[in-house]
Amino acid sequence: MGDQAGIWTSPLRLHPKDALWLLPLAGATALSLHYDVQTLQQVSTSPTRLRISNDLSNVGAYGAIGVAGATYVIGKVTRNETARETGVLSLEAIADASLVTEVLKLATNRERPYAGTGLGRFWPDGSAIYTTNGSFPSGHATIIWAFSHVVVDETPGHRWLHLALYAAATGVSVARVTSRNHFPSDVIVGSAIGYLVGGYVYRRDSASYGSDNFKNPITVTPAYDAATHSYGMGVTIDPNALHPTRLKQLWSRASFINEHYRRSSNESESGEVRP
Repeated sequence: MGDQAGIWTSPLRLHPKDALWLLPLAGATALSLHYDVQTLQQVSTSPTRLRISNDLSNVGAYGAIGVAGATYVIGKVTRNETARETGVLSLEAIADASLVTEVLKLATNRERPYAGTGLGRFWPDGSAIYTTNGSFPSGHATIIWAFSHVVVDETPGHRWLHLALYAAATGVSVARVTSRNHFPSDVIVGSAIGYLVGGYVYRRDSASYGSDNFKNPITVTPAYDAATHSYGMGVTIDPNALHPTRLKQLWSRASFINEHYRRSSNESESGEVRP
C-alpha cells in the first residue's frame, strides 16, 4: 500500500533535473502515438512470425516472474540475503508496476492493433463500454523492465548480466509490437513504468541501497575505571540512524548468528562434531 501511495504521488516530487529524462520520454511517446498505425502497417502479418514473437514475449515476461520467485525461494532456503531480497523486491516491483499499468489500461481503454478498425482508438465506443484487455500500456513490457531494473541494481559490477537483462527486456518489448499485440507507444510507456517503478522499489526497500552512507545506529564504547579496577561498557543509540532497511539487515544477520550459535551449542553438548 505504501508503494502505491508513493508511486501515484511521485509527480508531486519531480525536480527540474527530471526534465532530462521526462521530456525525451514525453517526446518519444507523442511521436509514437502519431505514427503508431503507420508503424504497424510495416509489421509482417506472417502467422509464423506472429506466433514466434508472441511466444518470445510470453516466455520473457512470465519467465521473469518465475525467475524472481525462484530467486526468493533459493535465497530463503540457503540464507542468502542478497538473493532473497532480489527475489522479493523483483516480485514487489512487478506487482506494483503491473497495478499501475492495469489502472491505465482501464483509464485509456485503447483498442488492440487486431481489434476494431486497427487504428488504436481510445474509448472507441464511448464511456459506456470498456474492456479490461486494453492496449495502452503494455503489461509484458512493464513486467520485464521492472524485473530487470531491480536485478541490475541488486547485482552491481556484473555488466554482462546487466547487458543481457536489458537486451532481453528490449527484445520482449519489440516482440509485443512484431506480434501485433501492441502499438509502439504502448510499449514505450509500459517499459517506462516498469523501469521507473523497479528503481523506486529498490531505492525504497533495499537494504543495500545507500548502505555506504548509513551511520551505525548502535555504538559500543568500552570503559575502565583504574581506581576501582572495574570494567564496563557504554551503549549509545542514534535514533536518526535507525533506518528501517538497515534495521532489517541487522536483524537478519543477528538471527543468523543466533541460530548458528544455538546449533553449535547443541552439537557441543551432544558430542557431535561436524565439519
